[in-house]
Amino acid sequence: MIGRPAPALLASVDLPPDVIVESAGGATGQVWKVTTPDGPCALRRGGSAESAATELATMAAARAAGLPVPDVIRHGTSEAGEAVLLSWLPGMTMVDALRSRPERAHTLGLVMGEAQRQLHTIAAPAGLPTVTVGGMSLNGAVAGSPVSGLGGVLLHLDWHLLNLLVDGDRVSGIVDWTNARAGDPLLDLARSHCLFTVDPALATLTPVERRLLAEVHQGWVAGYGPTAASIPAPYLAWAGRTMLADQASRYATNPAALDELRRWTEGWQSRVGPVG
Repeated sequence: MIGRPAPALLASVDLPPDVIVESAGGATGQVWKVTTPDGPCALRRGGSAESAATELATMAAARAAGLPVPDVIRHGTSEAGEAVLLSWLPGMTMVDALRSRPERAHTLGLVMGEAQRQLHTIAAPAGLPTVTVGGMSLNGAVAGSPVSGLGGVLLHLDWHLLNLLVDGDRVSGIVDWTNARAGDPLLDLARSHCLFTVDPALATLTPVERRLLAEVHQGWVAGYGPTAASIPAPYLAWAGRTMLADQASRYATNPAALDELRRWTEGWQSRVGPVG
């Protein structure tokens, strides 16, 4: 449960200590909806100053290219951490849209894929870390080289239903750019495919929810195009290794929850040989 932001965090972006806030979720950071005299805003607590600066540069590049990314109102630093006050975007998460109108599952997937294809036309901003098929973790050292020879494209690397907002049949917001990197677009596709199919969190879904997610996945492939339907083995193996590394601490007390993901990853890894 995300509690109220610390007064120092609020003060760093010129918000009073008694401002009205409510949790707005966020898996990699802490996000609140803040009610101000000028309307609602999103307050996000990030990591280090360096990671916050990188995330802001990434968002600026995406926004300049026409993607629906929040405007940065203020950025502050305090002993409570980095804080970014963002414009509040219209719409609802794709998860909420799917729950309210499950018959739109394929359509939601279509617009999800189309928006990701647009993202991959954007050159990554200078200085954005590069991730490659040799990288073991999004947050660790990377090595190796892109298999396809493509690189330098802006990758979101957390492209899933909670990080995309929709308003009707259009993507109205793209949030949580913490994982953004430069690299081959196939890496982003492999990561999304992994999130759709073998994320350990999917174990909590009901059979109906799994069926709807499969429909969204099919729509995503159709919206992005043929590349999303034929992701090469090295990229899928990379996505599996990355997810295993990133989820290890979360499932430290229940490592068996990662067994399906581990088997899936080992299957793809066997097609490309040892990591090195």
